[in-house]
Amino acid sequence: MDALPIHQRHTSSATGSRAGSTSGSTGSGAGGGSGGGGLNILKSPSGLSPSSAAAAAATSTAGSTQRDQQVEKLLKEVRHLKQKVDILDKENIALKKSIYDLSARYAASISQGGLSYRPGPFVIENDTAASSKAMIGSKAQEVISMAVKEAGGNVDGYQPGYTHDGKAFEMRYELKGHTAAVYTVEFSPNGSLLASGSFDKTVRIWDTASAQKEMMCLKGHTLNISDVAWTSESNMLVSGGYDETCKTWDVETGKLTGSFDMEGFVQCVNWDFMNSNIFYAGTSRKVLATVDTRVPSPNNTTVIRNDAMVNTLYASRDGVHVITGDAQGMLKVWDIRSQTCISSTANGTGKMPITHITIGRRRTDASRRAVDDYDEPRYMAVNSFDNILRIYDRGMDPPKSDTRLVHTLKGFKNKNWPVKSSFYCGSGYNASILTRPSAATVGDKESDSLLGSGGDYLELPEMKEEKSVLLATGSADPYAYLYNVGEN
Repeated sequence: MDALPIHQRHTSSATGSRAGSTSGSTGSGAGGGSGGGGLNILKSPSGLSPSSAAAAAATSTAGSTQRDQQVEKLLKEVRHLKQKVDILDKENIALKKSIYDLSARYAASISQGGLSYRPGPFVIENDTAASSKAMIGSKAQEVISMAVKEAGGNVDGYQPGYTHDGKAFEMRYELKGHTAAVYTVEFSPNGSLLASGSFDKTVRIWDTASAQKEMMCLKGHTLNISDVAWTSESNMLVSGGYDETCKTWDVETGKLTGSFDMEGFVQCVNWDFMNSNIFYAGTSRKVLATVDTRVPSPNNTTVIRNDAMVNTLYASRDGVHVITGDAQGMLKVWDIRSQTCISSTANGTGKMPITHITIGRRRTDASRRAVDDYDEPRYMAVNSFDNILRIYDRGMDPPKSDTRLVHTLKGFKNKNWPVKSSFYCGSGYNASILTRPSAATVGDKESDSLLGSGGDYLELPEMKEEKSVLLATGSADPYAYLYNVGEN
């Protein structure tokens, strides 16, 4: 038997099996005492004849084959999509790295004194690609599960698709006009206008209160716009760009009112809260600049040297201090009068570059301008290149009081890209955790009015903490994330 060819062995084995089965069946019939003494006809448990059972088996086999073909087709589509994701992700990483390297090489080439400029390594960690692949894989498994279920197969082992636990949001408006990536957006303090800066070298002003349309297009920069900022009166705008200039605009007329040369790429801008003739700018050449728009050039700019690229800044409401976040992961408080750093805090242990600092606005920003009543918000949010959004409590007298880390928020993606965040300031929430209760407070209920009969802010000694403080952040994946960082 062993010497036979394989196909003969199979045939012989099958013949022997059939013979054995027939013999065994006959023997069972004869010795079983059934009295028939002949060959018994075997039936399936369901009562089907052999021909019907064979037909049912053939149908089941055909259905299983069809289901397998459907699953195989879906798997091929998934593999094709994953290949596309890989290609797009490589292009995305190359774009990010080119912008980063462009800043670093340019800063190094023109650094004063021939000093080597070292902004730190560009670490490519493909978290976005992994997230995209996981999402596509989950979606594919969901589709496959539905197909298998419809075909009557077993869906055990298949996982549900990609889901979020948070509330669903729908797009309310779509503002079209820019011809390239939008890099920065900023609402005016009065809430009626939105300024956007783009890689198309323009700043556009949008009416978001009523018409939801473009009001004007401000042209003057020769390279991409990196940041924009409004004055407290919402009538002036400053823009910074990679053309190494800051430009000021009269929003009511749409005219350029000034252009100011900077050292290096402008990374961030902000107006002085107390004096709308002064703005601040941070650059890739490790400069924090103070510009007085009333003074003729070149005497209108005061330069403070940092030891790393200044990526983001915040002008305190006392008109004296400026907070910066830099490429070495340091939060610094500067005294503009003495041009010195009065405190320096590491944002985490990894010293990853800080991409954005945000401190919420108050509803009374435009009206409260006295030095002794500037009402500085207490919470500060800091984005950095480690996928963590840190929330700091700045104490009762910021920025003079000590800063304390109170929250580390995760879930979004921020690796290697300048993601920004923003506190939500609405009638139901406030960006500061401190508010003054009105005189109409009764028990645990509080009146919405915080103004006296003469329109003055009520000076009440008792202070109350907000129960909810909302914070939104962008992300390197296709989502925006909203966090509640208050008591509740």
